Amino acid sequence: MTRRRMVPLLVTAIGLTLSGIARGEPLIVELTVASDINPATASYIARGIRTATKRGAELLLIKLDTPGGQMISTRQITADILISPVPVGVWVGPEGARAASAGTFIAYAAHVSAMAPSTHIGAAHPVFIGGGMPGESDAGMSKQLETLQEKAVNDAVAYIRGLAEKRGRNIEWAERAVRESETATATEAVELGVVDFIAATAQDFAEKADGRKVNLPSGETIAKTLGASSEPLEASWRESLLSIIAHPNVAYLLLIIGFYGIIFELKAPGFGGAGVVGIICLILGLFGLSVLPFSWAGLALIMAGVGLLVAELHTPTYGVLGVGGLVAFVMGSLILVNSPTTPISRPLIAGVAVGTAGFFFFALGAIVASQKRRVTIGTGSLVGCTGKVRERIDPEGLVYLDGAAWSATSDEGALEPGEDIVVVEELPHMRLKVKRSK
Repeated sequence: MTRRRMVPLLVTAIGLTLSGIARGEPLIVELTVASDINPATASYIARGIRTATKRGAELLLIKLDTPGGQMISTRQITADILISPVPVGVWVGPEGARAASAGTFIAYAAHVSAMAPSTHIGAAHPVFIGGGMPGESDAGMSKQLETLQEKAVNDAVAYIRGLAEKRGRNIEWAERAVRESETATATEAVELGVVDFIAATAQDFAEKADGRKVNLPSGETIAKTLGASSEPLEASWRESLLSIIAHPNVAYLLLIIGFYGIIFELKAPGFGGAGVVGIICLILGLFGLSVLPFSWAGLALIMAGVGLLVAELHTPTYGVLGVGGLVAFVMGSLILVNSPTTPISRPLIAGVAVGTAGFFFFALGAIVASQKRRVTIGTGSLVGCTGKVRERIDPEGLVYLDGAAWSATSDEGALEPGEDIVVVEELPHMRLKVKRSK
């Protein structure tokens, strides 16, 4: 294409762009949440609201598919939606998606909510995971857990009822979803007044949301989303990284690898590779745990277990410390993360426990054993070794030891080639003092 033909095309393109801006063409900023709800999700949605506000968007659309997640992060997300200066829509989709547990709260908080066909919502009953006080009876522990569970349920009920009243959605069903884990399909949700309508696609959502009244902190407004262009907003690298390491299984593995690397570096010092990897993994693991509902007791038990396993390598307890350490390690792993939706995988804990036992009793055991062997090179390593005279010693000559020739001297007079000798002392400059072997 010639330059003369390109200029009119560029002018036309610029003119169309400016005319679109002048018309105030509506814009929808789209977020995709297809994982459990955690601090990374909360950060992503908060950034989406800021971006939509800055871009002057008509709507921030959250495409939601989640099994649930942390209540703290859920409250942060719903609070951000409630004070958002831009209308926030939630579309449970695509087909086969769900808005379970925490997703129900987010859908209730949205200004406009819809579901794709073959999706479902509900099962928002909170689950409390914990233990009683040391020495407490089983009956006392059961009563304490029951009380804590009841408090958590009542708190969640009050919260979702408030959201339902705010958005004019079904209050009774919301309470049943929390108390009885009730669920609803897309069709049932629309009939019950849980969501506003069914939308097959995000574009269908935009068309059906057009003209709806929404209440913002600044007052009531009308959504103008018909014919709006969409602008996807991807998660940042930091949010993606946090989303990965905030998963209990990943945080747990990073923590264990960190312990392995540091211990291996201390027992077999070299160029520092194992130590560097260990420190990085340990920091990432602790960072992942910091945004999870983790137990300090669980972390302490894991550290105590590792310490006992290390002690077993240096103390002849015939496995007492090792078995105790392994038990403490497994118990700590089981109670490390209190996440009802994504707890640490039990098969993963079993695999890590077996791997830990092998690591300490075989790999590190071999290193410790090698450190206890007699030195085979260096000062004192040849004293007591036997060999033969290679060249006449009078008083100096050569001897043959372990396939190598050495300069040697003797105080016993002349030693002839072929005579058996024994090393009695190592002298400077790689010389040996020998005598006749009797």
